[in-house]
Amino acid sequence: MRRALLLPLLLLASLLPAAAQSAASAATPDTLSLALAAAPAAEPEPAEPAAAVAPTGLTAQPWYRPHHLILQTAAGQGLITAGVGYTTLRGRVDIDVLAGYVPSKYSITPMGIFTAKAAYSPWTLPVAQGRWQLRPFSVGGFVSHTASSGLNNSRDGKYEKGYYWWSSRTRVGGFVGGKVSRVIGRNRYGHPRTLGAYYELGTNDLYLSSIFTNLGGLGVHEILTLGFGVKFDL
Repeated sequence: MRRALLLPLLLLASLLPAAAQSAASAATPDTLSLALAAAPAAEPEPAEPAAAVAPTGLTAQPWYRPHHLILQTAAGQGLITAGVGYTTLRGRVDIDVLAGYVPSKYSITPMGIFTAKAAYSPWTLPVAQGRWQLRPFSVGGFVSHTASSGLNNSRDGKYEKGYYWWSSRTRVGGFVGGKVSRVIGRNRYGHPRTLGAYYELGTNDLYLSSIFTNLGGLGVHEILTLGFGVKFDL
């Protein structure tokens, strides 16, 4: 009789620890779950700022570093002329400084001509999917100074004093023109680098004075200057 009672009690005692362990496991999360719950959410890394693109113009690089090189002929600024230039107002304005030379073969005396000019181009049109650029219209003005010891001597004694009221060395004028360029790469600021050819059709104060004081004596074509040049972006 006693053995019959002890057998169920022993069986019950063996089942109690397993049930307690199962209940504890259900009530307590495992170590990995606790670690995941306690770990703070990883903050996203801040995105790196996009590379700054300098605007086209004088602010894109130091003022003393030219934006382009120029080689020109004629336009009343020298048989051969070279210079440097700057671009500003988002590529619409070019400011150039040039030095030209006229040999005595083509003049009464050898002459050096120094010119400063500015041109405004309201439109720059991409052509051939951006491989070319076209500036159909530009308008500008210039001031030039001729350095020649024999320039004044060529007219001294021929005319009465005061006949020439204007300067024989300094000319002020204006011009219209256009330019076509080939895109050959990009500069350090990511802007297109071009090699372009341009023309300028202009006149100056002396020519305008001559035609207005001699109406009918000069044709319009006789007071115009035509020049051609190339510009290379640095």
